[in-house]
Amino acid sequence: MNLTINPGAATEDARQIDSIVASITQDMETLDAAIKRNIPNGIETDWSDTVRKNWENYYKSDVPEAMSQMHASATNLRAAVDQALAYSQEK
Repeated sequence: MNLTINPGAATEDARQIDSIVASITQDMETLDAAIKRNIPNGIETDWSDTVRKNWENYYKSDVPEAMSQMHASATNLRAAVDQALAYSQEK
């Protein structure tokens, strides 16, 4: 089986994944601050309680998990490039 890896492209893809993770993380922090600013804890309505509860679950659980998985993909891509290059240089 022949395997062709373009190390430059794969490394760039990993860098872009890291950049996307950083951008999403920053944007989510901005959104979190806006939600907390616009729906403060003192407001007691079913709507505000539901929004805050759903947001907190999403922001503190789903988002970090997704960002972790994306970061792991970038790390795995770099490792695959390194291993493929090492293998190709074996004699």
